[in-house]
Amino acid sequence: MGTVVEYYEFTVYGFLAVVFGPLFFPAASPVAATLSALTVFGAGYLARPLGGVVFGALGDRLGRRPVLMATLLMMGVSSALIGMLPTYASIGPAAPVLLLLLRLLQGFSAGGEWAGALTYVSEMAPPRKRALYGSIPAMGVGIGFLTAALMVALVASTGVGMSTWGWRIPFLVCVPLTAVCVALRYRLEDSPEFKAITRTAGGVSRTPVRETLRRHPLDVLRVAALTIGVLGPSILGKLYLSVHLVQVKKFPPVEVYFLLGLALAATVWIFPVMGAKSDARGRRPIAWIGLSAAVVLPVPLFLYVDAVSSALAVVPALLIYLVVEPFVSAAVFAGFPELFPTRTRFTGVSIGLNLGTIIAAGFGPAIAASLVASTGWAGAPGLWGSVCALIGLIALAGPRRTNTLENREVLHDEKR
Repeated sequence: MGTVVEYYEFTVYGFLAVVFGPLFFPAASPVAATLSALTVFGAGYLARPLGGVVFGALGDRLGRRPVLMATLLMMGVSSALIGMLPTYASIGPAAPVLLLLLRLLQGFSAGGEWAGALTYVSEMAPPRKRALYGSIPAMGVGIGFLTAALMVALVASTGVGMSTWGWRIPFLVCVPLTAVCVALRYRLEDSPEFKAITRTAGGVSRTPVRETLRRHPLDVLRVAALTIGVLGPSILGKLYLSVHLVQVKKFPPVEVYFLLGLALAATVWIFPVMGAKSDARGRRPIAWIGLSAAVVLPVPLFLYVDAVSSALAVVPALLIYLVVEPFVSAAVFAGFPELFPTRTRFTGVSIGLNLGTIIAAGFGPAIAASLVASTGWAGAPGLWGSVCALIGLIALAGPRRTNTLENREVLHDEKR
């Protein structure tokens, strides 16, 4: 639930980028204004690695629970404040500056959320069901995306002026959502695995960041590369495509967001299914199939989108494309916590995950939009997704240094 709310709050900005353009970045060209808005969207990801380092270290020193509470509260407050911001017409250049600062605060808090959820769930899950349990936070990310899309579609369909005050509603909804999740998350206890190391001499690391980078640098890089491989193609379908359909294809925004939300809802249930399959049949083969599909599909998707004349016609191809992420993410993300010992696990997952996220998701939409603007080729955005997936395949082909993407027990100790 916390991951759902966190990623609803973090991504609703992306769905409103077309509205944000002229309101906060007035320019002669609507495309230039949208690019500016998407760049600020990416700037939120710039703060994620710093948030990952800070919250990862705190999570390894103080426990998983307090960090998961802090990230949720920080995200909720910053999201609500965005909904209250005055626009450029009211306060001039201060408006985009304040928007950027709040977006950076969102990114800082998000830097510890998903990594913390993966770490916590991995430590609480039965050993033979870690991919199944690990698929739940990933499913939460997907539900956050679809909730954001449907909320924007719902508000736009009511007839309120989206460019006047209607755009604020999806952000202000963050207040009750955050309150509910804080109440639920307040009941959490730290994992027995973390509690165990706090009772042993030298069990908790004093310098988890330095220890992680010194002892596990290749594992951090592998996490980053696999994250790029999964999220690069995924963000094209879950976020950038909506901007493309509205900005380039000129389809009605309400119809686009509504259909995207329904398509995400139709595929999000695949996350736990593939998590269970990964536990039963092995993670590596499933990851190979998923990442290979992610290399092939992005360019044909955008070429097909260029040929259709309605948003409804996009849905069949989009459904096929959206299956790839839940197919592969359970196999990939569940293995990240297993790469690191308990004393530095939160830190290791946070650094690697956020480095990959900033490259794949942070500036992916802006890069895709720039490729279209500079080349004029309809399939250009897909090239970015294919390159990202190829990076993931290369990382997957690396040495089997741990049980990640395998199905073997591992002892999380310093001798491993």
